[in-house]
Amino acid sequence: MSATVSSVTLPDWLEGNQTFTPSSAKTELNMAFIRERRLAANGMDFFIAEAGEPGAPLVLCLHGFPECWASWRYQLPALAQSGYHAVAPDLRGYGETGGPDEVDAYRQSRLVADVVALIEALGADQAVLIGHDWGCALAWQMARRHPGRVAAVVGLSVPYGGPSPKPPTQAMRDLFRDHFFYMLYFQRPQAPEQELEADVEDSLRRMFHSLSAEGIEEFSVAPDSTGVLQAMQPPPAPPRWMRDEDLAYYVARFEKTGFAGALNWYRAMDASWEESRNDDNWTITAPVLFLGGMQDPVLIFGQKALTRMPDYVPDLRTVVLDQCGHWIQMEQASEVNREILGFLEEVSPTR
Repeated sequence: MSATVSSVTLPDWLEGNQTFTPSSAKTELNMAFIRERRLAANGMDFFIAEAGEPGAPLVLCLHGFPECWASWRYQLPALAQSGYHAVAPDLRGYGETGGPDEVDAYRQSRLVADVVALIEALGADQAVLIGHDWGCALAWQMARRHPGRVAAVVGLSVPYGGPSPKPPTQAMRDLFRDHFFYMLYFQRPQAPEQELEADVEDSLRRMFHSLSAEGIEEFSVAPDSTGVLQAMQPPPAPPRWMRDEDLAYYVARFEKTGFAGALNWYRAMDASWEESRNDDNWTITAPVLFLGGMQDPVLIFGQKALTRMPDYVPDLRTVVLDQCGHWIQMEQASEVNREILGFLEEVSPTR
């Protein structure tokens, strides 16, 4: 018996006119627009990539796992050309930023404090937040905890379902019981690092392929799996959105810092739940655009949160892209850019 995923079943409120089939248009990438530097914030030395003029409305792009700032390489130039100061950091625990060894340092409150400090260090009072995967979860937390700092949110892949009644790992154990689930596997000390770091290039190649629209049909998790890569196949050829030279950039970063910091985001989930369990500020008041991929397994398993989302996000727009897996902003960069820029034009942060 194995668990196989292929596409999302949309909730009733989203059926009808909210799905979009991408065109075959290619995104032109002009890396000349992108500058790199270091920025001190919240006691950390962040590595950031940016495009556009400082002083223009700030758009802060927050990446997920297993990524770095470069997952926004298709968005930074487009945002800059539209009049924004677009910034993408290597987040705490990742890439050239690195981070502490202690799991407690990766609680959501610490990560939210990083975002507040980055906004201040970039000379802004508030920012549009664009987040993917863990960066999306961080954007939701930032928007509910510091609404005055957030002009708007674009969330990719991870729907916002409000508070959870039980600790995340308990909810996962209740759901998956003795079956393998990667987030529970990531709770183990050392084993995930050893698996992923044995061959960083192969690990990343498998993960990027298997969670994409092209690879999802081959992604099948056996209940008795003992590692996350067992269910993942390498691509027959590099996808158009992750060329060998693109992948090499990610590989160099994870070979330098390892995976421990990135995995600690998962290991701090229960501590984050514990510190926020009595909060009463779960509504996100900022304008929100949520973008999902029809073939994204994260969205497939997050359909309950997707269904609850309108209850907690009153100013919500949702678009689900067909022929699109987990790596939304890379797999369908042209359409993602079109949706983001259209949304920002609508909500009109001054520029």
